[in-house]
Order: sequence, then structure tokens, then C-alpha cells
Amino acid sequence: MPLTRYGSFIKLSFLLLFALFFAGAEAQDSLKNLQEYSLPLTAKKLVIAHCMTNIIRYKDHPYEDVGNPEFYSRTGNITAPLGGMVQVKPMVNDLMANATLDEAVEFEMRAAIRSGIDGFQFYYVLGATDWDNTIKAYFRVATEKHIDFKFTFCISHPHGSTEALKVAEFARRINGIMDEVGHNNPHWLRTPDGRLIVYQWLGESLADIPADKKGLPDQFYIARAYKHIADAVHERFACVYTINTQITKPELDNVLDYFPAVWIWTLPYSQDYLGNMVAEECRIRKRTFTGSVFSDFYTSKLQKPGTWDMYRSAGEAAAAGVNNVERKYITTGLSYNFRKLFEFGIKQNVPIINVITWNDYPEGHHLAPEINHNEGFSILLNYYKSKWKKLPSPYANRDVAVVFFKKYKHDIEPKPFNIPVKSFQQETIPPSREDSIEVVTLLKAKGRLTVNGQSVYVAAGMASTKFKMRSGPVNVTVSRDGKTTVKFSTPEGITDHPYRTDRITYTYSSEFNRFYKNLYPGFTPQYSHEYNLGFTKHN
Repeated sequence: MPLTRYGSFIKLSFLLLFALFFAGAEAQDSLKNLQEYSLPLTAKKLVIAHCMTNIIRYKDHPYEDVGNPEFYSRTGNITAPLGGMVQVKPMVNDLMANATLDEAVEFEMRAAIRSGIDGFQFYYVLGATDWDNTIKAYFRVATEKHIDFKFTFCISHPHGSTEALKVAEFARRINGIMDEVGHNNPHWLRTPDGRLIVYQWLGESLADIPADKKGLPDQFYIARAYKHIADAVHERFACVYTINTQITKPELDNVLDYFPAVWIWTLPYSQDYLGNMVAEECRIRKRTFTGSVFSDFYTSKLQKPGTWDMYRSAGEAAAAGVNNVERKYITTGLSYNFRKLFEFGIKQNVPIINVITWNDYPEGHHLAPEINHNEGFSILLNYYKSKWKKLPSPYANRDVAVVFFKKYKHDIEPKPFNIPVKSFQQETIPPSREDSIEVVTLLKAKGRLTVNGQSVYVAAGMASTKFKMRSGPVNVTVSRDGKTTVKFSTPEGITDHPYRTDRITYTYSSEFNRFYKNLYPGFTPQYSHEYNLGFTKHN
């Protein structure tokens, strides 16, 4: 038999096997409340970031249009009718333009470690077979360069087709990765008892839910579908179930009957934060609640009004025009949401903090080096990580100040490019809370903080202090006993006359130069200074 026909025969036989198995399988509830669901998820505390597998720059592999710096400027590109479609600018774009894939993944890992991240859960979808080479490259480089970093999959919105076909594709591709990197590779994210930790993001659609569920909840069929993948790749999975919307206790109990762990997606912190109920139920049920933090949510990607239907190309978005597009937004209160979610995770003594996300520039909740977010949220992550792990602060020997602000107040109308910004879930933080300059300080001792000429005394340790917004760059000084310990001006400024909608959070800190120093050979940080035209590099 020719090899091509033999390969087709094997594939067909594999699919038929799954189809026959599913057709004959009875809904026998052998998956409920398994003892392994109560076992520890990790042996030590870890920060695991959701990584968009294909959002990576290397030679002949640019960023997708909705995150491509080519479309950042208001002029000189096809999105000029929108005032520039993209509102994020990854710092590494030019450096990696001629890099190999291996060089690109090395940069991503080293930058993530600098930010306090211990591993990636890879956004993993049907059909994207070329992404598997990127995942293999991460394993290869981590092994060759002796980089201590963990990896796993996040099976994401597996819509369409049948369960049998979807399970078959995931199994085939995961087996291909496992065969190359090895099941025993130490970079896999595993439980102490050896299960592979596998995340889900809207992963419920993997399963075919029958019309007659025989009295069983949807979660039984979902858990069974993931077990079919696990069996096909000769692994045991510890699945981390995603909670993406509000959920009731009975609904949560159905999840905890069949899954060992949960994580919450981009639900912002509030007094009524869903995590309170979820964490308590996990404690009672002896399941693992994992914490989640996210810095921001403001999309560079443009959607058709009232939908999540995204314009995938710059040309398509430009042709639609300002009046036929919108951006999505969650009010996060500058650093407030990130700080409070991490503090909540510490209070719950979670074993994993999930960072949403490492590099989803199109949704604006990235930590990766970029000219608006810079290093501010990474400074907070490293500080809180030390508290969570009961280790000395990495900033214990010096004063640190981190500035957070929006480029203009929320009720100012940009002109001429006023693209609507729409909330898509219940807001918990009033937009007016973002109409200020926030300075988070990490001080060795009580000190005097001066921002744009206004001075206050702040306590030792961490403090968040608000100041009135005013046009221009933000000038920050920390002094003590007549000596200045921190002094900088932000490259970016605040404006009363924005030319385009732009609600991404801007951060900058006294750690800027130290943070990026020797990050990667040839790397130099870049700056945003749209509303500070007099900026010169002097910090």
C-alpha cells in the first residue's frame, strides 16, 4: 500500500474507532467525585500566564493585523481613516523582524520570567496545526538554554464538527508534540501525582451533549470528552475549568463534581466578586481554586457594532470606517483591579495565579513589553508574588514609584476619530475612578511623594495615592530627610484634546531602565509620547 494511502487508512480507522466508541458508549457516571479531584494541583506556588500561541514576531511571521504596529500611527498606513487601528506597540517588533522562531520564543520566556511568570498555558484551538511548531520550539529552547519554565495547553472554544472529530484532531496534534518533546519532559506543567494540568477556555463545546442526558449534567459529558483526549494521548489530565460568566452554587457544584480545579476569566474585582463564592465552595468540596489577575481590557481589535464579530484585516476595518466599528472595554480602575485580584489570591492562599494574559495585545491585557503598559504591572506582580510566597520583596533595598493613568478623562470626546467604546459585561468600577493619576509606591520607610508639584507623605511598604489629572507629562519625586530617592518624568503625557479614542492604561516607573537592562541581546525599550511632543530620552 502506498504511504499516502496507508496514512489515510490509519487516520480513517482512528476516526471510525472514536465514532464507534462514542456511538456505543452509555452515559455511565464513572467520573463523578473521583478521589484525584481532591489531590494537590501543584507542589509549589506558580504564576502561569495565558499565552496567545500565534502572537509572536519572527522573520516572515508578523503580528496579526489587530496587533500589528504597522497600523499604530494615525498616518502613513491604510488605517489612517480610523486614526490608526492598533493602539498597542510591542517593543520587540523591530528586533525580531529578522529573528528565528527559536530566538523569538527565547525572548518571550526571558521577558516573562523578568515579569515574574513561571510558565505558559498555550491558547490551543482546532485547525491551527502550524501553532504546534511554536509550542515545540518553546520546549526545545527551554531545554537547550536551561530555562526553568513550564508549559501546557489551554483548549479553547472548540466549536463546530462532532466530538469524535474534535477529540481526534486534538489527540493527533498533542501526540505529535508529545512524541517530539517527550512525555517525561520536565517542562510540562504537572500535578505532584503526575497528571498533566490542562486548562480550558470556553472548552465546554468539545462535548456532544445529547438531547436525552439520562439525568446527568452537562459537565459529565464535558469531563468525559476531555478524558477521551487524555486516554488517546496516554495521559491523565487535571483539567482546570474556566468560569467566564456569573455562576450559581448549584451550577458550580456540577462543575466541581467532575473537575478538580477552576479559574475565573476577566471578571473584575468588587465587594461581590464571584471568586468569594467559588473559592469557598472549592474549599468545602476539596477542589482547587486558582487565582486570576488581569491588568486592563481595551481592544485594539475592532468589532462590528453590538457583536464580537471582529474585523480581522486592517483593510476590512478601514473600509468599514469609524461609524461602523467599536472597541470593547472593562473598567479596571488603573492598578486597582490588578492589585485587588492578586490580594484576593494571596488571601485564599491559591497554588496558582493565572495571568490574563502574557501577550494578547489585541485585547489590551498583556504584560509583555509594550510602549503603553511598559513594566508597571510587572513590578506589581513581582512584589505581590514575593508576599504570596512569603519571600523578601525584590524591591526591599530601594524606593520604587509606579505611575498609572489614562491619556484623557473618560468623558472627553476624542476628535476626529471617536470610535465607540462599549462595555460587554456588568461594570463594577465607575469610570470616574480612572480620572486621576495613580502612583503606587514601594518605600523602605515613610517618604514624601511629590507629583506635578503636589506633595503628600506616604507610608513604608506599598501605598496607592491618587492625584488630580492635568495635561502634560507626569513628574514624580520621592524624598526623605532632604534627599531625593526617586525622580522621573513620564515619556507619555495626559491631554484634554485626544485625536482618537484610546483607553489603554499607561504605566511607567522608576524601575524602567533597571527592568529592561540586559533583557535580551540587542533589545532596547521604546517609548510612547503621543501627548508629550517635547519628550527626549533622559530617564
